[in-house]
Amino acid sequence: MWKAPITAAEALPYVVDAARREGYLGLMVILARTAEARLLHGELIQDWTSIHDVTGQRIAVLCPDPEFLPSERMRHSSSEYWTRLTIDDAAELPFTRLLVPGRGRLPIGRIAPLRPDSADAQQAAWTEAVGRCAAYFRIPERRLPAVLVLCLRDERDVLVELREHTSLYRLCKNIASHPGFEPGDEARWVEHDELTERAKSLAIGHGHFELVADDDPPRTMRRLLAVPEVRAQFEGLRKHLGRIAHVDPEQHLAWCRALDELTESDADQGAVLEFLEGIGQAVGAHPRRKELPGLATKARKVEHAVRKAADPPPRSRWFPESPEAESAREAQLALTRARLAELESELSSRPGLAAACETAAKAELGACEVAQLNLGGSSRIHAVTPIGPAPEGDPGGTTSNVSSGSVGGNVVQAGHIDAVHIHHRARSFGGWWRRGRRE
Repeated sequence: MWKAPITAAEALPYVVDAARREGYLGLMVILARTAEARLLHGELIQDWTSIHDVTGQRIAVLCPDPEFLPSERMRHSSSEYWTRLTIDDAAELPFTRLLVPGRGRLPIGRIAPLRPDSADAQQAAWTEAVGRCAAYFRIPERRLPAVLVLCLRDERDVLVELREHTSLYRLCKNIASHPGFEPGDEARWVEHDELTERAKSLAIGHGHFELVADDDPPRTMRRLLAVPEVRAQFEGLRKHLGRIAHVDPEQHLAWCRALDELTESDADQGAVLEFLEGIGQAVGAHPRRKELPGLATKARKVEHAVRKAADPPPRSRWFPESPEAESAREAQLALTRARLAELESELSSRPGLAAACETAAKAELGACEVAQLNLGGSSRIHAVTPIGPAPEGDPGGTTSNVSSGSVGGNVVQAGHIDAVHIHHRARSFGGWWRRGRRE
């Protein structure tokens, strides 16, 4: 079990995304305070293992953690911290692991295979988390106590309003027993997601960038002077010669005449470089070279500009895909879209998790009405509200089939919500719920 101090608004988007990437059908959020759902809280505490086991392979359950470390949260970037914590990170853990931010950039941890908190502390955490969770999902107070199921593969989510004696275990078992999908749909959803990404990629032309050398660079004087950098360097050289004319008028005149002849001709690159190298050599051999400051350096700068223009580095150039490659890509795109449409048609024919939640709620609560909540904008949440008497049965509503032992399933938990628990996932499961690790 991981524990990472975090606030609700920061934690929940990461938890929901992680559950979706992992392939869960839904994410269950329990919105009930102890005062209004005392029996339900008792069931959550006593039947922790049973509820986790019945939901772990299908539905991630969001639960509170009573610890809150504001000093740790203030010292660490919670967004950066959470992006490093995903369900995949816990895959190889034998049980679960407790992590808190350490003094450095990495978290520190210890093994915690059992729930580390007392019943009183856990109940207090559930109660304290309700208001913030409900506010995050925009659930009205009058709808509580309730269980919110985010249906990650459906077009709508379900809010199940609870009776006083509602059994959460029976509700979860009914949902998990008939999740609204058929055997083999797990692999179909994986294929659907892969094909969706593949279709997006195939819809884009697959051209490429390539480094290409200039096949006709400027290597004559006239073309070199057309390069702004080269022209600026030659103008700078002419000005520099003017500043040292008093040192050696005769040499200055010779250099200026040679420079005029060079710039007015169409000499090749070799002649230009020879002239510039000659200036450097003449300065080095001049008896008054200390009175010619910077001239040799300026000549080398001009030489560097000429060499750069005459032998430019390769440049990146975009090459569109060939007609043959485009035709092959479009053929693959058509096949991908055809298979994707086939899968979508097949999967859309299933009742879905939302329908399963509504059916399970009616079986547990009795007669109910279902209505979309008006939460502003386009709300996905549909509320299931009991309207008749409770069905006949045990009023206590609590069931436990596992009283001790290790957790058989795995559950994403978060709460307070200043902390988040994540149970690790086994490599595979028996029967038709076998799920492979997604890349």
